[in-house]
Amino acid sequence: MDTESFIINLQTNFHHTDDLDSVLKVVGNLRDENVRQLGDDGVSQMVTIRTGIAAVGDARVPNPVSLRPYRTFLEIEQPESKFVFRMRDGGSCALFEASGDLWKSDARTSIKEYFESKLSEEIEQKKVILL
Repeated sequence: MDTESFIINLQTNFHHTDDLDSVLKVVGNLRDENVRQLGDDGVSQMVTIRTGIAAVGDARVPNPVSLRPYRTFLEIEQPESKFVFRMRDGGSCALFEASGDLWKSDARTSIKEYFESKLSEEIEQKKVILL
């Protein structure tokens, strides 16, 4: 997606993490005409970013990044997943999930623990059974 849409998506659909800050810093300071790739291993990338009012410098694109998208109940901590962050000439950005569906198992465990803490009396009285 384009840089502006990508930044908005990150800020509205992901819980704050240090890796999120790193991605936002790279994308927010990107000179969109200067995305270049180093090697062809599919992982290493360098981009040219603004480092001051007029200064320009190279920055390594962080990969993979650990992010916590909002994808389950807000009452529980959002599960963290690895994502591959890629950029192309013209400022296009993309995230690709790199941990499969492992986050679903973490989410189920967190939901169960949440219910156990909130419904402890009902569970003890056998009014509620959690699987």
